[in-house]
Amino acid sequence: MEKVIVLGIGNRLMMDDGIGIYVVEALAENHKDDQVQYLIGESDVDYCLEQIHGADTVIIVDAVFNNKKAGEVSIIPLEELREQQSLDISPHNIHLFNALYQQKDEVKGYLIAIEPSVIHFHIGLSKVLDGKWEQIKAEVEQKINLLKVETEG
Repeated sequence: MEKVIVLGIGNRLMMDDGIGIYVVEALAENHKDDQVQYLIGESDVDYCLEQIHGADTVIIVDAVFNNKKAGEVSIIPLEELREQQSLDISPHNIHLFNALYQQKDEVKGYLIAIEPSVIHFHIGLSKVLDGKWEQIKAEVEQKINLLKVETEG
């Protein structure tokens, strides 16, 4: 049986940068699948790397500026991170995304990227993402289930 880790990262103090954390927390409350472990990594790169060690598949959920509409959810394979964009976007992903990219032959995984609306000092989501909360959560859950099936198959 494959071990899948879904890791929410970001910073709750920076509005939409915390969307990955909020979504993974919400999905963890209702998850009944022993095959998937939901974890919150926030911006602690060392903790994230420690948790990822030994996983068959890693799914990172994070806010990523990707020139899409606010709240849009997309999937980026970890081995394509460098090709998709520069890896120096924010303090927490400099090290984690670079480390994962460096381990792309050993760590199989994906980034579920949620387009933020506002990243600024403030607790809670922007009005735009808050208004799309149920849609974002459902879409991320759907993409996690899709990726689980792909890794099993």
